[in-house]
Amino acid sequence: MGFGTLQSFAAVFTSEVASINKRRPAGHQIELEQEPFETSEEIKPLRPTEQSQVVGLALSGGGVRSSAFCLGALQGLREANVLSKVDYLSTVSGGGYIGASLSVGMTATGGRFPFKADLSEDETPSVQHIRDYSNYLFPDGAFDLLRNLSIVARGLVANAIVVLPVLLFAAFVTIKAVPFVSQAHKANIFGFEIPNIFPFEHFVITSYLVTVLGVLLIGWGIVKSFSRRDNEASGWRSKAVGILLSVVLFTAFCEFQPYILRSMLGAGPSTFWQDLVAWIQSVILWLTPVAAAVALFAQKLGELVKTASEANKSSGFRKAIAAKLLVYAASAVVPLLIWTLYLYLSYWGICVDRECIYSLAPDWLVSAAHFVPISISRSIFGGDTHLVAQLYVMVLLLCLIVVCFLRPNANSLHPLYRDRLSKAFLFQPQKYGRRDPKTGRPLPLLPLSMNLSGLSEKDCPYHLINAALNIQGSRYVNQRGRNADFFIFSRNFVGSRATGYVATTDMESVMPGLDVGTAMAASGAAASANMGGATIKPLTPTLALLNVRLGYWLRNPAKVFKGCAWDLAANYYFLLEMLGLLNENRQSVYVTDGGHIENLGIYELLRRRCRVIVVVDAEADPEMAFSSFNVLVRHAVIDLGIRIELPWQQIADRTKEAGKAIDDEGDTDKAPGPHVAVGQICYPGGRTGVLVYIKSSLTGDENDYIFHYKKRYEAFPHETTIDQLFSEEQFEAYRALGFHATNRFFSRRDKFACPNLAENPCIREEVKLLDQLFPRVGEPDPCRPQDHTTFEGWLPSPQGGSALESGASG
Repeated sequence: MGFGTLQSFAAVFTSEVASINKRRPAGHQIELEQEPFETSEEIKPLRPTEQSQVVGLALSGGGVRSSAFCLGALQGLREANVLSKVDYLSTVSGGGYIGASLSVGMTATGGRFPFKADLSEDETPSVQHIRDYSNYLFPDGAFDLLRNLSIVARGLVANAIVVLPVLLFAAFVTIKAVPFVSQAHKANIFGFEIPNIFPFEHFVITSYLVTVLGVLLIGWGIVKSFSRRDNEASGWRSKAVGILLSVVLFTAFCEFQPYILRSMLGAGPSTFWQDLVAWIQSVILWLTPVAAAVALFAQKLGELVKTASEANKSSGFRKAIAAKLLVYAASAVVPLLIWTLYLYLSYWGICVDRECIYSLAPDWLVSAAHFVPISISRSIFGGDTHLVAQLYVMVLLLCLIVVCFLRPNANSLHPLYRDRLSKAFLFQPQKYGRRDPKTGRPLPLLPLSMNLSGLSEKDCPYHLINAALNIQGSRYVNQRGRNADFFIFSRNFVGSRATGYVATTDMESVMPGLDVGTAMAASGAAASANMGGATIKPLTPTLALLNVRLGYWLRNPAKVFKGCAWDLAANYYFLLEMLGLLNENRQSVYVTDGGHIENLGIYELLRRRCRVIVVVDAEADPEMAFSSFNVLVRHAVIDLGIRIELPWQQIADRTKEAGKAIDDEGDTDKAPGPHVAVGQICYPGGRTGVLVYIKSSLTGDENDYIFHYKKRYEAFPHETTIDQLFSEEQFEAYRALGFHATNRFFSRRDKFACPNLAENPCIREEVKLLDQLFPRVGEPDPCRPQDHTTFEGWLPSPQGGSALESGASG
């Protein structure tokens, strides 16, 4: 395989299976076969044989909340001896924090589980370290806040340097067209006056173009009337007229600017536009802090709109409308600010007289302009001296030179986010904690940086780190409604369907900063101007300019070749990011949070035809609507032809009932589950699989400190993902809930939601498979009697009914 060679998914899957087989015991290797049905792909997809029984584990997104809940779930899976049988680990966002920590830790220690949960005087150093850094954004308090603000300020300046040349060039073109106050009413193109046959002074060029457009439309109508058949949708005539219409609109916008400038110069019949610009200035002054706040909490507003749209209450609907209005108001600030700045840059550059003795620019700008030699001005403007315009040209050129040295990822918030996450979750596991020899105080564990290609094949599950490839401006039709494609980082390959897949070692050679920490941060880049299906389009320019940009610019897998480490065009990709013009064809692509297309991490496991998928869902879902699961079901049916039957409504009903009782009365019935639903996956070709769905939920039988936390914090266990500053109590409540839900299920102590056996009797065989693959660990505890020792024991007998049988599928 040559350097940078693109591979199909079939080749990627084959490579992954070869890696997984190095971890599997002899005699239990995964074998592949071709799918038995016809597909639209040139290379037929592969699937594991029925005896291979591939097991996948998915950890959902949800920030620190998810990492805490998933940590508890991992501890429960390890105690039940399930983790050792997991072939694939698929993570998204917050689930990726703890997933990356697990993969790196097991690689560094030869397969030892770093988060062992024993009842001892001290936790393992790894768990202590993660708990200590659960407030990972500000681990050192106020000092970190100042440091973070300084990094944000640096990014704002970098963004301004990229955008400023565009404004200065627009102002220069305007000044070239209207160099003097006396010429504000004359129609011209770059200073060349256009004869005016119309009885008005403005929009002359637009009027000419409209006349031409009208004549063409009339002629087209006549031709069309005599033609027998013409392709109306894709004919060259419609394309040509469409281009001309775009030119007319653009020209009208350009000619609108001198019209406003004339009013600002006092040369117009009224001062309406001058008053309008002044009013816009005052509006911007008031709305700018609002826009900044909305940008910072854009994700929270998105959650509010999503939650309210899922709620049945009218109050929720009103909140959603209010949030949308706030978003649109804030989104108008940046365009208005840029437009106003452009107008004033143009206004300040126009001279009052031919000698340009009198200037409309403020004194500080005129003083700065006098430091620049006038030779450039004379060469551009002839004998006229436009010092301010000359200064614009010099600053423009200087900015363009500086931009050549700005890298697209260097000044976004991605490096800060990556480094904070890496310090909290990527470390060298130790059996015993480190202490300062002088003070005796515990020391943080040593950081551990590791390349993706350095992850072990033998010591940990094959890790798929899920991200979203943003392609809002793509012609890749299947993804247009989603604005994104599924993108993976893994040990062997990096890529997506839209870009193809390239060897991870090749990608690492052209992207030296790409390691596990970078992939983990990209997968968790929840706040960004472009967020796949979660993009708030009106806010895209605002979020970009305010540097709310956690996403990562990566070399396009389709463009990886030797000697391509430097991409000069990438310095200008910020403009594409700001305008939402991203696609899969450029030298670099933009990846963000995998939750921006699928927040559970199940999709890639379905593509690999896993026989059993265990998913830990810790997303923020206060309405218990299982929205991420329902999005997955839609993607699975459309893309993969896979149907999933899961009775999630049973979990939702019990959690809502328990939560309401605790909120209203301070107590609830102690029901043994369900925290887990067992469903059926129907693959193409007649194969089936099992989905074990562990949901962040409450049933009333949780331990006392989880119960106590819930009574004081009503939103638990679905507190907002915006909250990334977890206290010890908050982190422990989620970790303990994750362990409780997982351990109680695999120890057979809790009942679980199951499809209606009368409608789907085959589910009994799927449950038997779980008993076969994951037998109960340890002998029954005589001090803690339980109803059943097998999963099948919870199912009703074929002759009798049960509460499990009456559950409806979600």
